Amino acid sequence: MKKISIFFISLFLISIVVLLSNCKKDKTTTPAPTTLQITFNNSLGNAVQGASVKLYSSQTDWTNGTNQIGTTQTSDASGKVTFSNLQSIVYYWWAQQDCMNNYNGSAKVVNPLTANATNTVTCVLSSTGTVTFTSTSSNPYDCYINGTRQFTLNGGLSQSVYYLPVGAYTFRVLQLSGYVLTPTDETFNSNIVCDQTTTITFP
Repeated sequence: MKKISIFFISLFLISIVVLLSNCKKDKTTTPAPTTLQITFNNSLGNAVQGASVKLYSSQTDWTNGTNQIGTTQTSDASGKVTFSNLQSIVYYWWAQQDCMNNYNGSAKVVNPLTANATNTVTCVLSSTGTVTFTSTSSNPYDCYINGTRQFTLNGGLSQSVYYLPVGAYTFRVLQLSGYVLTPTDETFNSNIVCDQTTTITFP
C-alpha cells in the first residue's frame, strides 16, 4: 500500500514539474517599443504647452511637410509629446505654437533612436517674423540682412525671408546696375515682430 502511495505521489510531482516547465516555455517577453519623447521650452526655459508637433523620417519630408509619421501631437502642461512604435533611425520634427517654432532651433535627433527604449530630447521654440523686400525700381538690387547678402532682387519684384527671430535688424539694398555715377545703397533699421511682416520698400 505504501509503495502504491509513493508511486502516485511521485507521478503527481512529475506532472507538476512538467506543467511548470511547459508554462515557462510558452511564456514570451514582448520587447519595449522604441519611443521618442520631446520636451519643448521657450527662450526663457519655460515649458510650452499646446505646441503642435509633426514628425518626419527625412529632412526632405520635413522641408516639404510630406509623409508625416503618425498623427500630429500636442505638447502637454510639461511641454512634452511622445511618439511610440518608431524605428531606430534619425527623426525630424516641426513644432509650432502661434509665432513660436523650432525653425531656428533643433529639428532632429542627433543619432538614430535607441531601439526598445524611450529616447528623450529637449527643443527650444523661438518667436519669429517675416521681412519682405519690395523693389519699385526696374533695376536689380542685392538685399542684405545684418550685413549678410540674402539674394538678388530684380526690378519690380518682391521676395520674403521667413522665420527670422524677433528683434532689431539692419536691412541693406545695393543697386547692381542702371545707375549713372554711383549705385543706390540704402540701409534700413527696423524690428522683426512676432508673427508679423516687416516690408522694406526701395529705392
